[in-house]
Amino acid sequence: MKIIDSLKDIPDFFAPSVVTLGNFDGVHLGHRALFRRLVEIARNDQLASVVCTFYPHPLKVLAPDKAPLLLNTREERRRLIAASHVDWLVEIPFDRSFALQSPEEFVDTVLLGRLAAQKLVVGYDYAFGKGRRGDSDFLRHFCAGRGVDVDILQPVGADGHPYSSTRIRQLIAAGQVAEVLPLLGRHYNFFGEVVSGFKRGRELGFPTANLITEKEVIPASGVYVVKVRHGDLEYGGVINIGSCPTFGRQDLSIEVHILDYSGLIYGEKLRVYFIERLRDERSFVDVDELSAAIAVDVLTARQILQRVQVVQYQEYLDPQTHTKGICE
Repeated sequence: MKIIDSLKDIPDFFAPSVVTLGNFDGVHLGHRALFRRLVEIARNDQLASVVCTFYPHPLKVLAPDKAPLLLNTREERRRLIAASHVDWLVEIPFDRSFALQSPEEFVDTVLLGRLAAQKLVVGYDYAFGKGRRGDSDFLRHFCAGRGVDVDILQPVGADGHPYSSTRIRQLIAAGQVAEVLPLLGRHYNFFGEVVSGFKRGRELGFPTANLITEKEVIPASGVYVVKVRHGDLEYGGVINIGSCPTFGRQDLSIEVHILDYSGLIYGEKLRVYFIERLRDERSFVDVDELSAAIAVDVLTARQILQRVQVVQYQEYLDPQTHTKGICE
Protein backbone atom coordinates (compact mmCIF):
# COMPACT_ATOMS: atom_id res chain seq x y z
CA MET A 1 0.00 0.00 0.00
CA LYS A 2 1.23 3.47 -0.90
CA ILE A 3 0.57 6.33 1.51
CA ILE A 4 -0.08 9.94 0.54
CA ASP A 5 -0.30 12.47 3.38
CA SER A 6 -0.61 15.69 1.38
CA LEU A 7 -2.94 16.63 -1.46
CA LYS A 8 -0.03 18.10 -3.41
CA ASP A 9 1.64 14.67 -3.41
CA ILE A 10 -1.17 12.99 -5.32
CA PRO A 11 0.24 12.12 -8.77
CA ASP A 12 -1.00 14.39 -11.55
CA PHE A 13 -2.23 11.45 -13.61
CA PHE A 14 -3.78 9.26 -10.92
CA ALA A 15 -5.06 5.90 -12.13
CA PRO A 16 -8.85 5.54 -12.42
CA SER A 17 -9.98 4.46 -8.97
CA VAL A 18 -12.67 3.32 -6.58
CA VAL A 19 -12.59 5.32 -3.35
CA THR A 20 -13.96 4.86 0.14
CA LEU A 21 -14.17 7.76 2.54
CA GLY A 22 -14.22 7.78 6.35
CA ASN A 23 -12.37 8.20 9.65
CA PHE A 24 -11.95 4.44 10.24
CA ASP A 25 -11.09 4.71 13.92
CA GLY A 26 -10.47 1.23 15.28
CA VAL A 27 -10.59 -0.47 11.86
CA HIS A 28 -13.29 -2.76 13.27
CA LEU A 29 -15.17 -5.50 11.45
CA GLY A 30 -17.54 -3.00 9.85
CA HIS A 31 -14.62 -1.09 8.36
CA ARG A 32 -13.05 -4.33 7.19
CA ALA A 33 -16.27 -5.26 5.37
CA LEU A 34 -16.11 -1.88 3.63
CA PHE A 35 -12.47 -2.42 2.60
CA ARG A 36 -13.30 -5.92 1.38
CA ARG A 37 -16.01 -4.50 -0.85
CA LEU A 38 -13.65 -1.75 -2.05
CA VAL A 39 -10.95 -4.22 -3.06
CA GLU A 40 -13.49 -6.55 -4.67
CA ILE A 41 -14.80 -3.75 -6.93
CA ALA A 42 -11.28 -2.57 -7.73
CA ARG A 43 -10.15 -6.00 -8.87
CA ASN A 44 -13.32 -6.74 -10.82
CA ASP A 45 -13.24 -3.39 -12.63
CA GLN A 46 -9.44 -3.05 -12.85
CA LEU A 47 -9.39 0.13 -10.79
CA ALA A 48 -7.01 1.32 -8.08
CA SER A 49 -8.45 0.89 -4.58
CA VAL A 50 -8.17 4.04 -2.44
CA VAL A 51 -8.97 4.67 1.21
CA CYS A 52 -9.39 8.41 1.76
CA THR A 53 -9.33 9.68 5.33
CA PHE A 54 -8.20 12.67 7.39
CA TYR A 55 -5.50 13.48 9.91
CA PRO A 56 -6.01 14.60 12.58
CA HIS A 57 -9.57 13.49 13.27
CA PRO A 58 -11.82 16.41 12.17
CA LEU A 59 -13.38 16.84 15.61
CA LYS A 60 -9.95 17.33 17.18
CA VAL A 61 -9.72 20.48 15.06
CA LEU A 62 -13.33 21.69 15.01
CA ALA A 63 -14.52 20.72 18.51
CA PRO A 64 -11.69 19.36 20.66
CA ASP A 65 -13.94 19.07 23.72
CA LYS A 66 -16.23 16.72 21.78
CA ALA A 67 -13.52 14.76 19.95
CA PRO A 68 -13.43 11.04 20.72
CA LEU A 69 -10.38 9.34 22.16
CA LEU A 70 -8.98 7.30 19.29
CA LEU A 71 -8.72 3.51 19.34
CA ASN A 72 -5.60 3.45 17.16
CA THR A 73 -2.49 5.52 16.79
CA ARG A 74 -1.86 6.89 13.31
CA GLU A 75 0.76 4.20 12.63
CA GLU A 76 -1.56 1.41 13.82
CA ARG A 77 -4.37 2.63 11.58
CA ARG A 78 -2.01 2.64 8.62
CA ARG A 79 -0.87 -0.94 9.24
CA LEU A 80 -4.40 -2.21 9.76
CA ILE A 81 -5.66 -0.65 6.53
CA ALA A 82 -2.65 -1.98 4.63
CA ALA A 83 -3.48 -5.49 5.83
CA SER A 84 -6.69 -5.35 3.76
CA HIS A 85 -4.61 -5.17 0.54
CA VAL A 86 -5.66 -1.63 -0.36
CA ASP A 87 -3.57 0.04 -3.07
CA TRP A 88 -3.53 3.60 -1.73
CA LEU A 89 -4.15 5.35 1.59
CA VAL A 90 -4.72 9.10 1.26
CA GLU A 91 -4.54 10.95 4.60
CA ILE A 92 -5.72 14.49 3.96
CA PRO A 93 -4.32 17.05 6.43
CA PHE A 94 -7.37 18.47 8.18
CA ASP A 95 -7.50 22.07 9.36
CA ARG A 96 -10.13 24.80 9.67
CA SER A 97 -9.57 26.14 6.17
CA PHE A 98 -10.07 22.69 4.66
CA ALA A 99 -13.23 22.29 6.75
CA LEU A 100 -14.80 25.27 4.95
CA GLN A 101 -15.04 23.29 1.71
CA SER A 102 -18.54 22.38 0.65
CA PRO A 103 -19.28 18.71 0.00
CA GLU A 104 -19.73 19.55 -3.69
CA GLU A 105 -16.30 21.16 -3.88
CA PHE A 106 -14.62 18.29 -2.06
CA VAL A 107 -16.14 15.63 -4.30
CA ASP A 108 -15.38 17.52 -7.52
CA THR A 109 -11.90 18.71 -6.57
CA VAL A 110 -10.49 15.83 -4.54
CA LEU A 111 -12.42 12.61 -5.14
CA LEU A 112 -13.26 13.01 -8.82
CA GLY A 113 -10.51 15.45 -9.77
CA ARG A 114 -7.33 14.47 -7.97
CA LEU A 115 -8.18 10.80 -7.24
CA ALA A 116 -9.93 10.09 -10.55
CA ALA A 117 -12.73 8.21 -8.78
CA GLN A 118 -15.03 6.31 -11.08
CA LYS A 119 -16.86 4.65 -8.20
CA LEU A 120 -17.33 5.39 -4.50
CA VAL A 121 -17.98 2.99 -1.64
CA VAL A 122 -19.24 4.47 1.65
CA GLY A 123 -20.88 3.35 4.85
CA TYR A 124 -24.59 4.03 5.26
CA ASP A 125 -24.04 6.48 8.16
CA TYR A 126 -20.95 8.42 7.09
CA ALA A 127 -21.20 12.17 6.56
CA PHE A 128 -18.57 14.79 5.71
CA GLY A 129 -18.15 18.40 4.69
CA LYS A 130 -19.41 21.66 6.12
CA GLY A 131 -22.54 21.01 8.17
CA ARG A 132 -22.08 17.25 7.53
CA ARG A 133 -24.18 17.63 4.38
CA GLY A 134 -22.07 15.07 2.54
CA ASP A 135 -24.05 12.00 3.52
CA SER A 136 -24.88 8.92 1.46
CA ASP A 137 -28.00 10.48 -0.08
CA PHE A 138 -26.00 13.54 -1.17
CA LEU A 139 -23.30 11.36 -2.74
CA ARG A 140 -25.80 9.21 -4.60
CA HIS A 141 -27.59 12.17 -6.18
CA PHE A 142 -24.59 14.43 -6.73
CA CYS A 143 -22.40 11.72 -8.28
CA ALA A 144 -25.18 10.37 -10.50
CA GLY A 145 -24.99 13.57 -12.52
CA ARG A 146 -21.27 12.98 -13.06
CA GLY A 147 -21.52 9.35 -14.12
CA VAL A 148 -20.00 8.02 -10.90
CA ASP A 149 -21.59 5.04 -9.15
CA VAL A 150 -21.95 5.12 -5.37
CA ASP A 151 -22.09 1.80 -3.53
CA ILE A 152 -23.58 2.30 -0.05
CA LEU A 153 -22.69 -0.48 2.38
CA GLN A 154 -25.63 -1.28 4.64
CA PRO A 155 -25.14 -1.93 8.38
CA VAL A 156 -23.18 -5.02 9.33
CA GLY A 157 -22.85 -6.14 12.90
CA ALA A 158 -23.46 -8.72 15.58
CA ASP A 159 -26.40 -9.42 17.92
CA GLY A 160 -28.59 -7.03 15.98
CA HIS A 161 -26.28 -4.03 16.53
CA PRO A 162 -24.00 -2.44 13.89
CA TYR A 163 -20.27 -2.51 14.49
CA SER A 164 -19.40 0.80 16.11
CA SER A 165 -16.22 2.56 17.21
CA THR A 166 -18.26 4.36 19.86
CA ARG A 167 -19.50 1.06 21.30
CA ILE A 168 -15.96 -0.33 21.34
CA ARG A 169 -14.68 2.74 23.19
CA GLN A 170 -17.46 2.37 25.76
CA LEU A 171 -16.65 -1.28 26.40
CA ILE A 172 -12.93 -0.65 26.81
CA ALA A 173 -13.56 2.33 29.09
CA ALA A 174 -15.69 0.01 31.23
CA GLY A 175 -12.94 -2.63 31.33
CA GLN A 176 -14.93 -5.12 29.24
CA VAL A 177 -11.95 -6.03 27.08
CA ALA A 178 -13.15 -9.56 26.24
CA GLU A 179 -16.38 -8.16 24.81
CA VAL A 180 -14.61 -6.10 22.11
CA LEU A 181 -13.12 -9.16 20.40
CA PRO A 182 -16.26 -9.92 18.31
CA LEU A 183 -16.46 -6.24 17.30
CA LEU A 184 -12.83 -5.55 16.48
CA GLY A 185 -12.04 -9.02 15.17
CA ARG A 186 -8.87 -8.98 17.29
CA HIS A 187 -7.81 -8.49 20.88
CA TYR A 188 -7.47 -4.86 21.86
CA ASN A 189 -3.83 -3.97 22.35
CA PHE A 190 -1.34 -1.17 22.71
CA PHE A 191 2.35 -0.58 22.14
CA GLY A 192 4.26 0.70 25.16
CA GLU A 193 7.77 1.60 26.20
CA VAL A 194 9.24 0.26 29.45
CA VAL A 195 10.35 3.09 31.75
CA SER A 196 11.77 3.19 35.24
CA GLY A 197 9.18 2.76 38.00
CA PHE A 198 9.14 2.51 41.80
CA LYS A 199 10.35 -1.14 41.77
CA ARG A 200 7.70 -2.10 44.33
CA GLY A 201 6.71 -5.16 42.32
CA ARG A 202 10.14 -6.68 42.73
CA GLU A 203 9.91 -6.14 46.49
CA LEU A 204 6.57 -7.98 46.46
CA GLY A 205 8.03 -10.91 44.56
CA PHE A 206 6.32 -9.96 41.29
CA PRO A 207 8.60 -7.64 39.27
CA THR A 208 6.73 -5.40 36.86
CA ALA A 209 7.51 -3.36 33.76
CA ASN A 210 6.20 0.19 34.02
CA LEU A 211 4.77 1.25 30.64
CA ILE A 212 4.00 4.49 28.85
CA THR A 213 1.99 4.49 25.64
CA GLU A 214 0.66 6.85 22.97
CA LYS A 215 -2.64 4.98 22.94
CA GLU A 216 -5.55 7.26 23.81
CA VAL A 217 -8.10 4.63 24.89
CA ILE A 218 -6.86 2.78 27.97
CA PRO A 219 -9.02 0.14 29.72
CA ALA A 220 -10.61 1.07 33.03
CA SER A 221 -8.53 0.80 36.18
CA GLY A 222 -8.20 -2.79 37.26
CA VAL A 223 -6.25 -6.01 36.85
CA TYR A 224 -6.24 -7.86 33.53
CA VAL A 225 -4.91 -11.05 31.99
CA VAL A 226 -2.73 -10.12 29.01
CA LYS A 227 -0.37 -11.50 26.44
CA VAL A 228 2.88 -9.59 26.02
CA ARG A 229 4.97 -9.56 22.87
CA HIS A 230 8.64 -8.63 23.16
CA GLY A 231 10.25 -8.81 19.74
CA ASP A 232 9.29 -12.16 18.25
CA LEU A 233 8.56 -13.77 21.63
CA GLU A 234 5.21 -13.91 23.38
CA TYR A 235 4.56 -14.29 27.11
CA GLY A 236 1.59 -14.41 29.42
CA GLY A 237 1.15 -11.59 31.89
CA VAL A 238 -0.94 -9.75 34.45
CA ILE A 239 -1.32 -5.99 34.13
CA ASN A 240 -2.49 -3.44 36.68
CA ILE A 241 -3.91 -0.15 35.46
CA GLY A 242 -4.59 2.47 38.09
CA SER A 243 -3.10 4.57 40.84
CA CYS A 244 -1.72 1.85 43.17
CA PRO A 245 -3.94 2.96 46.12
CA THR A 246 -2.16 0.69 48.61
CA PHE A 247 0.86 2.98 48.25
CA GLY A 248 -1.16 6.20 48.27
CA ARG A 249 -0.42 7.23 44.71
CA GLN A 250 -2.63 9.53 42.64
CA ASP A 251 -1.35 9.38 39.05
CA LEU A 252 -2.27 6.66 36.60
CA SER A 253 0.26 3.88 36.07
CA ILE A 254 0.38 0.83 33.82
CA GLU A 255 2.44 -2.01 35.28
CA VAL A 256 2.72 -5.48 33.76
CA HIS A 257 4.14 -8.59 35.40
CA ILE A 258 5.43 -10.84 32.63
CA LEU A 259 5.12 -14.52 33.48
CA ASP A 260 8.28 -16.62 33.34
CA TYR A 261 10.50 -13.69 32.31
CA SER A 262 13.43 -12.35 34.30
CA GLY A 263 15.44 -10.15 31.91
CA LEU A 264 16.01 -6.39 32.05
CA ILE A 265 13.90 -4.54 29.48
CA TYR A 266 14.17 -0.84 30.37
CA GLY A 267 13.78 1.20 27.19
CA GLU A 268 12.35 -1.78 25.29
CA LYS A 269 9.02 -1.76 23.44
CA LEU A 270 6.25 -4.22 24.31
CA ARG A 271 2.88 -4.87 22.72
CA VAL A 272 0.22 -5.82 25.25
CA TYR A 273 -2.94 -7.72 24.25
CA PHE A 274 -5.88 -7.54 26.66
CA ILE A 275 -7.48 -10.95 27.16
CA GLU A 276 -9.79 -10.70 30.18
CA ARG A 277 -10.48 -8.52 33.20
CA LEU A 278 -9.78 -10.17 36.57
CA ARG A 279 -10.88 -7.62 39.16
CA ASP A 280 -11.08 -3.99 40.18
CA GLU A 281 -8.03 -2.24 41.53
CA ARG A 282 -8.40 -1.84 45.30
CA SER A 283 -6.49 -0.79 48.37
CA PHE A 284 -5.06 -3.51 50.62
CA VAL A 285 -4.32 -3.41 54.35
CA ASP A 286 -0.62 -4.04 53.85
CA VAL A 287 1.90 -5.34 51.32
CA ASP A 288 1.46 -8.93 52.50
CA GLU A 289 -2.24 -8.85 51.63
CA LEU A 290 -1.40 -7.21 48.29
CA SER A 291 1.24 -9.84 47.53
CA ALA A 292 -1.22 -12.64 48.31
CA ALA A 293 -3.80 -11.08 45.97
CA ILE A 294 -1.25 -10.80 43.17
CA ALA A 295 -0.36 -14.48 43.64
CA VAL A 296 -4.02 -15.37 43.14
CA ASP A 297 -4.17 -13.12 40.06
CA VAL A 298 -1.12 -14.83 38.55
CA LEU A 299 -2.54 -18.31 39.19
CA THR A 300 -5.88 -17.36 37.64
CA ALA A 301 -4.13 -15.77 34.67
CA ARG A 302 -2.14 -18.94 33.99
CA GLN A 303 -5.35 -20.96 33.95
CA ILE A 304 -7.05 -18.55 31.53
CA LEU A 305 -4.02 -18.33 29.24
CA GLN A 306 -3.95 -22.11 28.83
CA ARG A 307 -7.16 -21.89 26.81
CA VAL A 308 -6.72 -18.55 25.00
CA GLN A 309 -4.69 -17.54 21.98
CA VAL A 310 -4.18 -13.98 20.84
CA VAL A 311 -6.41 -13.04 17.92
CA GLN A 312 -4.75 -10.58 15.56
CA TYR A 313 -6.04 -8.78 12.49
CA GLN A 314 -6.24 -11.41 9.77
CA GLU A 315 -7.71 -10.77 6.36
CA TYR A 316 -8.76 -12.85 3.40
CA LEU A 317 -6.23 -14.57 1.15
CA ASP A 318 -4.44 -12.18 -1.15
CA PRO A 319 -4.68 -13.75 -4.63
CA GLN A 320 -1.40 -12.11 -5.64
CA THR A 321 0.70 -13.62 -2.83
CA HIS A 322 -1.52 -16.49 -1.61
CA THR A 323 -0.82 -15.39 1.95
CA LYS A 324 -3.01 -13.85 4.62
CA GLY A 325 -2.54 -10.29 5.75
CA ILE A 326 -1.78 -10.29 9.47
CA CYS A 327 -1.41 -7.19 11.59
CA GLU A 328 -1.74 -6.11 15.19
